[in-house]
Amino acid sequence: MTTSTNLQSERHAAVLPLQLLRQQMDAVLSQVETGTLKIDSILSLSDLDEASSVLYACKLIEVVPGIGKVKARHLLAKMNVSETEQTGNLTLDQRNKLVQLIATEVIAS
Repeated sequence: MTTSTNLQSERHAAVLPLQLLRQQMDAVLSQVETGTLKIDSILSLSDLDEASSVLYACKLIEVVPGIGKVKARHLLAKMNVSETEQTGNLTLDQRNKLVQLIATEVIAS
């Protein structure tokens, strides 16, 4: 069964923005992981960019040097925030508290 070239081009047009968003999300995560972008500079913004706002909060926290998967989940549990909560859905107060908890955790380790 073959598909028309029109259908293929429609699929490509639909998938392209999502691929670009995924690349931007990966870039944010790698910058946080290497330390070139600080997590507090991301979370302290009142209006997040699209790539940062759709990232899971847990995934963003766990790439911070000195945190890791277990501590990231522990910090979110302290705040009663789900692991699958997107960063953009957190209130500014929640993000500021998260920045403080991360700073405390990084200093302690």
